[in-house]
Amino acid sequence: MQDQDVFTFAARLSESGQPFAVATVIRAEGSTLAKPGFKVILSKDGRLLFGSLGGACPEGAIAGPAAECLKDGKAKIVRVHLEEAEKSIKEMHLNTNPDEIFVETFCGGTMELFIEPFLPKKRIVVIKQAGKDDVADSIMQIAGTVGLTSEILDLSAITFNEKGSAIDPLANFQFTPNDYAVILTKGSDDVKVLMHLAQHKLPYIGLMASRKRSTHDFKELKGSVDDAFIESIHTPIGVDIGAIQPQEIALSIIAEIIKEIRNISKAKHQN
Repeated sequence: MQDQDVFTFAARLSESGQPFAVATVIRAEGSTLAKPGFKVILSKDGRLLFGSLGGACPEGAIAGPAAECLKDGKAKIVRVHLEEAEKSIKEMHLNTNPDEIFVETFCGGTMELFIEPFLPKKRIVVIKQAGKDDVADSIMQIAGTVGLTSEILDLSAITFNEKGSAIDPLANFQFTPNDYAVILTKGSDDVKVLMHLAQHKLPYIGLMASRKRSTHDFKELKGSVDDAFIESIHTPIGVDIGAIQPQEIALSIIAEIIKEIRNISKAKHQN
């Protein structure tokens, strides 16, 4: 297996927005088929997607640690001991270090692996009406500086299919669980957009609106969507920093999104 093959496969997963972990053998002792430099790619639930460590024993042993890395986003080093049944069972009872893994097998070797998580980038989706929007432009400019990708969903950008029928840009947009939606529709399409987003399990939905307008929007939504969804909408949008200028408003919105990302990550780690 060539490193280039691993990197090509990993690039495909990244492009498709899938989380994965790469486990690399950094040290091998005794009788092990996998040698330093061997790499495998695992899914978020620990399934082997690419590569080999020489057998099911060591590959199955790192499924749990790989899933844990993808859950908390932190790389780790584990040692897999390939021992005979009696010794392996004894060591499992005596050793409480979760990074020391004992596997029942006749190999008799030990391998040390570096497991690194690769998580898809979070994306800010700015939903807006036609025309220039300074807040939207500023969000696009700032997002990349804090490691977020961004995309504008312009509701006026209607296209047509080969039959001449109009394609609704909102219905045609592909949302993912890594999308953080910012609604800058200025009232005209608030309810339509919110009802559409209720169909997707997004980690964050922020609505730029006055308290009067958001109250009106929520009354319109009542009965059509779950109350829990309405309660989850962030409005007034953004962290309160006394923002006035468009750039300041954009900064407050991104700050709130980052706060939400950190809270979600902290909750997953605690669970």
